[in-house]
Amino acid sequence: RAAAGSIRDALSLTDQAIAYGNQTVNESEVRSMLGAIDQSYLYEILQALQQQDSVALIQKAKEMDVRSISFEAALGELSAILHQIAIAKTCPETLAPDLPERSTLIAFAQSLSAETLQLYYQIALLGRRDIGLAPDEYAGFTMTLLRMLAFTPQDKMVNSPSSERQNTPVSNSNA
Repeated sequence: RAAAGSIRDALSLTDQAIAYGNQTVNESEVRSMLGAIDQSYLYEILQALQQQDSVALIQKAKEMDVRSISFEAALGELSAILHQIAIAKTCPETLAPDLPERSTLIAFAQSLSAETLQLYYQIALLGRRDIGLAPDEYAGFTMTLLRMLAFTPQDKMVNSPSSERQNTPVSNSNA
């Protein structure tokens, strides 16, 4: 991705990665060299959103803060992942069969409604745009996550506990 499809750039980045890693290339060092974000954090954030787990959301943000991860870049990456999930939901056959995250993307696509995906995507875009207005990046990032959590439509979650409950009328004892 960092080479943006250019073979020349890919070869140059590979040479840089070899030099950066003292003749060995491994993912964590290459991510560090590129300033790329470990996407496992973002998938765990999506999992916490899906489970409506505010403690896990804040804990992941704190872990990212300790590692000095750019929260603006994280929101950009989160938007890209949400885009891929939306594609997996709409037309999964267009995902490359050898895409390493393919099964994860499809699993999220099956468990999140189209409305929830669109809402998360829009909130991530707006959060990224507005992060410079926040007191600091951490505050902007966590408020964006909390906004996603607060506005998740419970009745629109595909596999949420509330969508599996039957609508049982509540009796009014004063009637």
